[in-house]
Amino acid sequence: MDQSDIDLLHAFIASEDAGFAEERQGDLYPMRHYDLSALAPRAGRGLAPDMLQRFHFHWLRVGDWSVASLPEKDLPSLVAAYRQLTCVPVSYDRRQRQLGLEHLFCFGFDEAGALPSAMVATASDLKQRARLIGQCNKYQSFHAQREKAEKFLPYRSQAQAVLETLRHLGHDPGRSNGVLYWGMALIALLDESTRVLILRDLLEGEWPMIVRRDHTLSLLHHSAEAARPHCAENAEYNSLCERLALLHDTRVMAGDAIKLVQRQQWQVENIRDWSASITLYQNGEYDYKRGYPQLSLSLSSWPDSPWEINLSVGDERYVAYGDDPTRNDFGLPPLTGANLEQFPQWVSQINTQLGINLVAGADSSASAYKNRKLAKQLDAWIRAQH
Repeated sequence: MDQSDIDLLHAFIASEDAGFAEERQGDLYPMRHYDLSALAPRAGRGLAPDMLQRFHFHWLRVGDWSVASLPEKDLPSLVAAYRQLTCVPVSYDRRQRQLGLEHLFCFGFDEAGALPSAMVATASDLKQRARLIGQCNKYQSFHAQREKAEKFLPYRSQAQAVLETLRHLGHDPGRSNGVLYWGMALIALLDESTRVLILRDLLEGEWPMIVRRDHTLSLLHHSAEAARPHCAENAEYNSLCERLALLHDTRVMAGDAIKLVQRQQWQVENIRDWSASITLYQNGEYDYKRGYPQLSLSLSSWPDSPWEINLSVGDERYVAYGDDPTRNDFGLPPLTGANLEQFPQWVSQINTQLGINLVAGADSSASAYKNRKLAKQLDAWIRAQH
């Protein structure tokens, strides 16, 4: 490490000291974060012990706190910096709440206490914990994680610590990004010693931090099913999975989009797993011009987002994700899930009120993922009114 590297580390510390005092991020990190990331594991070579702890304190706050090559002698400084950070109130620019899960898992403690499996003891241990975090965070969605469940099998040795961490935070996905929480839950579901325990936790336990329990149980259902082929048969696990499946199925079949399909007697290849959309343009012709009138209705079997409407004319919008519009520049009467079958008539009303002509074009106005029959039925439905 040359003097320019040491100067950069000192400049980072000074920048973050100033930012921390003013409850903001320092100015240097956004411009030099790649250089700092490369230097972070080697910072102990060029900084005095007190400065190293200050560097680690700020790196935990704003950096990716890479520890892949952290030498053993620098671990006490990092742990001391983290302990210092746990005394800082949570805020966006001082201590980010969504880092709570990964910090707790990697270090083994937070301001509320230590995990039963104890704090991190060695740099190698920290490296293994950080690898698990990286495995969970490499996916863009819960669905992608479940499709690659076998990639999580090597991390089952850490399942007990995973479960302890999730319990310590009250199974609160808000203490992390959701992908991290559900990646860690998948690891717990893949291990024989923890899979039944986490299902019981979420099915039978009281966790005040979970504000959408039905949504959480639906996600748990899919994760539990993805884990099932990778573990030995377990009667209790299977029974709990059946309970989850029933709860999820009840939610799905009560959704507005599925009720619409049933009322219209449309044929859907898998009524519990589908998505579709209808898109209409001015005079049935697409135009890329900004503000060109267009309207879309999206439908889905997923119970948390069963339908949405997006209408744009000029710079004005009508946007609804369910019954209550989030934007209604036109003052239109809202469409609701209870009367989705009135959508074609609602479009006619819009055309009259706004003096436009949103209609289906020469090609199909509807699409449905892997469900051509449904797309044809939706296209015929919207054309029948014009």
